[in-house]
Amino acid sequence: MQRDQLLAGRYRLLERLGSGGMSAVYRGYDEVLERDVAVKVLVASDTFARQRIRAEAKAAARLSHPHVTGVYDYGESPVDGSPVPFVVMELLDGLTLEQRLAAGPMPPRDGLRVCAEVAAALTAAHAQGLVHRDIKPSNVMLTPTGAKVLDFGIAAVAGESEIDFEGRLLGTPAYLAPERMEAGEVLPACDVYALGLLLHRVLTGGLPWSAETQTGMLRAHTHVEPDPLPEIDGVPPEVHRLYRWCLARDPADRPPAAEAARILLAARSEATSEGTGVTATPEAGSAEPTDTATADSAAPTRRLSWRRRRRRAILAVGGAVLIAITMAGSLGDFGNRRPEEGPPPTGRDPGTTAVGMPRAAEPADEITTGPSAVPPAQDTAPAARTGPPTGPGPTATPAPTAAPTATAPGPTPTTPGPPASTPTLSADVPVQAQGGTITFRCVGKSAEVLAVALAPGFRAEAYDPGPAKQIRVELTSTEHRSEIRVNCPNGRPNPQVKERAA
Repeated sequence: MQRDQLLAGRYRLLERLGSGGMSAVYRGYDEVLERDVAVKVLVASDTFARQRIRAEAKAAARLSHPHVTGVYDYGESPVDGSPVPFVVMELLDGLTLEQRLAAGPMPPRDGLRVCAEVAAALTAAHAQGLVHRDIKPSNVMLTPTGAKVLDFGIAAVAGESEIDFEGRLLGTPAYLAPERMEAGEVLPACDVYALGLLLHRVLTGGLPWSAETQTGMLRAHTHVEPDPLPEIDGVPPEVHRLYRWCLARDPADRPPAAEAARILLAARSEATSEGTGVTATPEAGSAEPTDTATADSAAPTRRLSWRRRRRRAILAVGGAVLIAITMAGSLGDFGNRRPEEGPPPTGRDPGTTAVGMPRAAEPADEITTGPSAVPPAQDTAPAARTGPPTGPGPTATPAPTAAPTATAPGPTPTTPGPPASTPTLSADVPVQAQGGTITFRCVGKSAEVLAVALAPGFRAEAYDPGPAKQIRVELTSTEHRSEIRVNCPNGRPNPQVKERAA
């Protein structure tokens, strides 16, 4: 892209503000409405990158909230004879939270305000059925009007499968909720888990555990108890309890984002500015979070059969597990800053990654019995949830305050799940494509291909019939290729078909 290039006959590109693996962001000028904008232009050429940038625009455009970056437009403009997708967003003044934390932790009053504003933004997203899935300091911008949540590039609708069509689990290892690595369905609670880690990072400058590698970060979420929030002058006890509540291992034991926003907003009014940290910069903003976060507007939190699965090795257990991590190139890291701030520092915030799910890494007891523990959200009332941990300080023992069958978060040993020798089998599911029809079934949370019926002129490429976490079958002819992928998140059949020219 060149300076002064005009997109869609309207948006003139000026200086480049930043770039990632899949997109570049420019300061632009809307010549119709005569205003400055940020323009994110796709630089990757593959189909999945085009789908992601369009999905990001649609997800963010559904939200109208003072703490979510506004999306104005989406379009495609011919560049060198090829259509190039772009997203037009509001241009923000300020620093990312990651840049601010490079100078040290924030004073309690400022830090609690920022986290309350992020929680309010998540409340709005969850009320629309959207889950951000990549809450971290580099995706929060500190502006004169308050914090703004950026980058809905890997956002998903609650209830969808965590694994994308390419078999990847997208996210940032340091902020990845443990249930996400079970490759089930997308839950709003994973954003609340990341919010708890963000709270610790803002108030202390670091995460509640240390890990030198991305694999170590993934292990920490599932096998290491997080350090308690240390005593900090000006931070009231309810913040310590909220922190432990957000990091509950069972996602159903975490608070909705609305409740977290309410607690943080109240705690901010009690906090002092005398705590540990450097003085907040003007870019950190002075606006109060919009108090639209109410428990009634939060998406229902659904109960998972976590207790039965806790003893299971999830994805990154011991030396026998292989974890393939490749950079996915987040579409929106630090994208719409103004140019005078310079490039963002690396800091402690690793980028968004794709976590491979190799079949060899699955433990022997991956298959479980019994019906799916997660009914569709629209057909059920919110699951019983424990209240916040009680006690005066960060070392208090959590205690349940709601349903008597719920257990407070903690490392208490639980009863192992049923043996893998008696998996639950689903009904046979036919999947039709241009190249033919395959029939598969769910064996617990794994898929197994039973039969392949080819259309005339097609052949089946070699494939593993399973049971496996995901199975890909390719049916090809001289002119066409049908790619069929099947998996079973939470024991439910989830086929996907992609047709393309050979």
